[in-house]
Amino acid sequence: MYRKKNKIKRVFILCGAFLCLILSSIVINRRFNLPNFFIKDGILFIDRALTGNFKSCGDDEYNKLMVENENLRRELDLARSYQNENEELSNEISKLKELTKINKGLGDKEYINSSVLSRGLDYWNDSLMIDKGSNDGIDNNMAVISGGSLIGITSNVSGFNSNVSLLTNSKFPVNISVKIKVNDSYVYGILNNYNDGLFEVMGIVENISIPDGSKVVTTGLGNIFPSGLLVGYVTGVNTDNFDLSKIVNVKSNINFDDISYVTVVKKGEK
Repeated sequence: MYRKKNKIKRVFILCGAFLCLILSSIVINRRFNLPNFFIKDGILFIDRALTGNFKSCGDDEYNKLMVENENLRRELDLARSYQNENEELSNEISKLKELTKINKGLGDKEYINSSVLSRGLDYWNDSLMIDKGSNDGIDNNMAVISGGSLIGITSNVSGFNSNVSLLTNSKFPVNISVKIKVNDSYVYGILNNYNDGLFEVMGIVENISIPDGSKVVTTGLGNIFPSGLLVGYVTGVNTDNFDLSKIVNVKSNINFDDISYVTVVKKGEK
């Protein structure tokens, strides 16, 4: 009997609360629509509750996206700055050339693309033949690159084809002046030997530490190679037998056994 009275009491309380909600809606809105009360208002209440919860749960991801977006904007601004700086430097170089009457610099180049015609097994590491010659503007002693790196020099040029003496040739015809980037400066040496897959740069007497991975490029000095042609990257440093100068080991970033296309680099005339 006692339990029955409690149930009846609860029902009256719920009904009273329901009537209070209806009366509040009538007083505030001056109108009342039962379906709207349960459907529209209920959906709105649930939507706000869920939206608030999802927003709270996604705050970390949202903040992360905002930070990444800001970083991308900064990088884009920096890239534009570098582009503008490059344009300014190009304009300054052009003006200096006009003032000094110099049309070509050490780094000025012209490019002639070519395909490999043949490569004999007996002289695999010595030379190869390409399908461009003097009729295409090629002459003897022009630098040849492949995959962005220096691989050799033209020789025995005819009208329609040319030989390329490779850097891996033990009798490579010329010494190559190179420079090694160390921090904000360069050290200079001569590339004149190839052994066990590595080139050797000699003649470096500076008392300076040369870290592995340093870039080695041509200097442009002499009458053959333009400046800035990539030779390879430093893989180690030794000293000569007299402990007077450094011998720098350099690894090319291309595979000399797999060369199908090359580019002949013509140095600009002064």
